[in-house]
Amino acid sequence: MNKRVPMSELSPLIAGVLEGGGEVVLRVTGTSMLPMLRHRRDRVCLVRPPEAPLGKYDLPLFVRPDGRHILHRIAAKKQRGYVTIGDNQCVSEYPVLPPQIVAVAKGFYRDDKYVSCEDAGYRIYSRIWVFLFPLRRFCQKGKRLLAKVVASVSRGTRERTIGLT
Repeated sequence: MNKRVPMSELSPLIAGVLEGGGEVVLRVTGTSMLPMLRHRRDRVCLVRPPEAPLGKYDLPLFVRPDGRHILHRIAAKKQRGYVTIGDNQCVSEYPVLPPQIVAVAKGFYRDDKYVSCEDAGYRIYSRIWVFLFPLRRFCQKGKRLLAKVVASVSRGTRERTIGLT
């Protein structure tokens, strides 16, 4: 069944399943976790957070003060809480407090293939992605500059073509 339901309606159901020791699989929305999780294509398998503090690289599902549910990677643990970042973002979020965390990803489905968060390839990917966080701002600025150049060249080509006819 592929019915869209707001997280505000799902939240109590998810909490009940997780409290009972179950797992919840949800289709992800948004682009903040690209390239790992693709908007409305991939699914994430969530479990209840452990009693022990989460670790760097874990993927918690947490609730922001505005009520939105967010799945981002832990980049660091600090005294006041966790520092989280989306894989496709240049800005970190701090503090994310333990009471805000409602679940943690156990793994995800990329198309129909399950990838465990314990998988060696995934663990390498997550470490590299967090390590490269300081470079993302420069990469995104470079992408925007390249897009402007391509648009400008394209516009110039169109203008010359239109002028010739």
